[in-house]
Amino acid sequence: MRLKEQYQESVRLKEEINRRLKAGTDFRKMKELMLFLARDKAYSKLKSKENQLIMLECFFHIWLKEKRLLPELGIESDIFGGVSGLEDVERKYRKVQYCGLRIENQVPEIYRREALKWLREEKVSGLAIGRIIILETRNREENLLHITRYLREKEDTLNALWLIQYANETFPGQEELLWEEADIWLSGQQRERALEALEKVDKPSQRVKERIKEIRQVTKNG
Repeated sequence: MRLKEQYQESVRLKEEINRRLKAGTDFRKMKELMLFLARDKAYSKLKSKENQLIMLECFFHIWLKEKRLLPELGIESDIFGGVSGLEDVERKYRKVQYCGLRIENQVPEIYRREALKWLREEKVSGLAIGRIIILETRNREENLLHITRYLREKEDTLNALWLIQYANETFPGQEELLWEEADIWLSGQQRERALEALEKVDKPSQRVKERIKEIRQVTKNG
């Protein structure tokens, strides 16, 4: 695809995507949009080249996972909440990205808190936070751990759990991440799930071994 043709196709696609997003983002409309784009040859070539389309494709992956998990918990919101065009997709994506970068670059605490607060106000799920932070930051494990602890501090336990589980799926075997997941399970008296997490640590330290022993003892006595 030549540059001029690529530009023309990008304009055409964006206009159509914006029209469809403005019409609504309920389940049916989003499935129709995804099917339309799946059949569009230009989109298949541009979705990995044009920034807003890259972000939209990321949102599609997040949305599909959210729709498998959230409705059964009675949660109707998803990554497309508040989105009526590609500019909103980019705005929302950038907010998560900048939150991760503020943490990574250790900007003053007040600015980190400001970014973290926005994620909660916009109801960005732990699943969405995890995927974007992993794509857009370098110190990914540390950033994910920081955000998980913030969510727990704000008693947003469900999103904290989703985020740390996503981190552990992506970076298996890491002690700090699995310790955090286990601690969330223990806070909910889910000892077996905590034990499962700790037993996945690749090279368990003494504290992990002791915690596993404690949980097994309590479970046995219980």
